[in-house]
Amino acid sequence: MQYLKVSCNVAIAFLFFLSISGAAFSSPVLINGTGIFLTTGDSWDFYQGYTLTVTSVNLEQKQAWVKLLHDDELLKEQILSEKDSLVYSKNEEILNITLDTIYISPGGELITFKPVYQYQDMDLPEPAVEDDNSVIGKDNESQISGDNDVGGQTDGFTIIQAVACLSLITILTKLIKKEK
Repeated sequence: MQYLKVSCNVAIAFLFFLSISGAAFSSPVLINGTGIFLTTGDSWDFYQGYTLTVTSVNLEQKQAWVKLLHDDELLKEQILSEKDSLVYSKNEEILNITLDTIYISPGGELITFKPVYQYQDMDLPEPAVEDDNSVIGKDNESQISGDNDVGGQTDGFTIIQAVACLSLITILTKLIKKEK
């Protein structure tokens, strides 16, 4: 019975460590699934000096050539079709931008990106975050849609933590039933 009590205490300590470590090691979410829009030649400034530029649009194939820069240094360029994503990672994912739709009119092209996620780049200084939950951008004052969790970490457990907790609870329940 003493072994069972020690096992339970160890399991509880392990679960506590998992919940703390998941929050401590995940990068804070700066932009959480919002939408943005750009026209050909426009740029969108993200936190920490990242910029997305739409260089050109291929009207026939409905594709956009986009460039991702950091402080005017090219990090990545890619041709995206609708529903394609541009993902930029270092040690962890920093930006995940999905091209939603390309609208074509006589006045030009309008490209919508949705959802857009930005996670804090831990190699750079923490960004100054606005309190009004608006996304900053050059020559852009509105967002299309989506929730905007600026400057906070995601809440709750990760899938791995939840599965580990459920597995541990199941094992401990079986052990306690065997001891009785």
